[in-house]
Amino acid sequence: MNQLLIYTPEATNRLRYTSDLLLTDLLGLNYELTSDKERFVQSSLPKFSYAKQPLGNELFFECHEILFDTDIKYQPIATAEHENLKGFFTVSDKSVLPFDLFATAFYLVTSYAEYLPAKQDKYNRFRASQSMNYKAGFLEKPMVNMYAVFLRDKLRELYPQLEFKERKFTYIPTFDVDMAFSYKGKGFQRNIGGAIRDMVMNDFKALAERFLVLTRGKKDPFDTFDYILSICKKYHQNPLFFFLMADQSRFDKSIPHTYEPFQEIIRKVSEQAKAGIHLSYQSHKHNKIEKNEIMRLENITNTSVKMNRYHYLRFHVPRSFLRLIDYGITDDYSMGYAPHPGFRAGICTPYYLFNLIHNKQENIRMHPIAFMDTTFIQYKKKNYREGLERIRKIMQSVREVNGTCYALWHNDTFIERHQYRGWRRVFETVAEEATEMMQA
Repeated sequence: MNQLLIYTPEATNRLRYTSDLLLTDLLGLNYELTSDKERFVQSSLPKFSYAKQPLGNELFFECHEILFDTDIKYQPIATAEHENLKGFFTVSDKSVLPFDLFATAFYLVTSYAEYLPAKQDKYNRFRASQSMNYKAGFLEKPMVNMYAVFLRDKLRELYPQLEFKERKFTYIPTFDVDMAFSYKGKGFQRNIGGAIRDMVMNDFKALAERFLVLTRGKKDPFDTFDYILSICKKYHQNPLFFFLMADQSRFDKSIPHTYEPFQEIIRKVSEQAKAGIHLSYQSHKHNKIEKNEIMRLENITNTSVKMNRYHYLRFHVPRSFLRLIDYGITDDYSMGYAPHPGFRAGICTPYYLFNLIHNKQENIRMHPIAFMDTTFIQYKKKNYREGLERIRKIMQSVREVNGTCYALWHNDTFIERHQYRGWRRVFETVAEEATEMMQA
């Protein structure tokens, strides 16, 4: 049996969305919402109530009004704890938990705070420090998945006949290709500027390498694609690649999409892995830019583009993702913070976007990032040993809830020089340990 009956005073879109996520997607249960008190009391089905007051001595979760609202407003939020769980929207001691689990899950997964006025960072992004899961100290914990585990255990205790979907830990390496080459494809002016910089910095090794790549056919150091694919193949992992198809700008220092060696890499990678678009920093300026970049990749791969990740993880909820739907994008992989590892939406499994403006689920799946290499290298200034230990803790938190660990890597992370030294070892260690977790 996997049927559940839930009493609630009103079956709203917000409540259905949250119940679909926690009960159906994560636990594999079928459920029915009812406002018929007599039917609920008399039913012999596994059940609980989600209301302001219990109807009897049933399993009772006291509700907050956010799932019954239709507007977006500032929410005065207090944090409460129960064992290893933390949540918002505190309730009375009649409830199973001291906070509203369903309201907290909804608040996190919908990125509710990002709809409200907030001071943005220098890249016009929502700051992690303004999110409630950061303030409450659980950004690196997939709290929504932990709620699902709590619900499963509580329901199983009362209704041992219930059958739950078995989930398994999954690790998916993803790669942003901001620059496929360090020297090739950049043209005379950019290479001259780079050579001058090498000399000013007394980096004669880079100067010599630049010369050998451009004149003697030496492999470009950023061309690490054979290495990446070989590691993924060795550990039976299915990588995803996101290619930047931008015109040159201050924050889009990409290789021209018309450069044939770059196109050859895209085609080669696309034969062995899935490829998506890496919509540029400047793409937000005009819809036409986004359309052009998607078309460029489709013309190279000769297939429709269904996946996106925004460059710099720069996006605005929900309008950035609503535009993607118009372009035929079905899956987005941008949900994370560049300066901080962890779960921006409080969840480590794919979920559908909920549009708070129109109070409805949208037809695009969000794939939340667990960690990104450059978070540790550039933002946190961690060496590879420190980065590896932090990644291990995050992967373990995903494993504990049998979630999906989406890792964000860059092809130029594996050049084994300067601050990137040792990160091949991290990549390989993570791949090996993740495979062991998946096979356990």
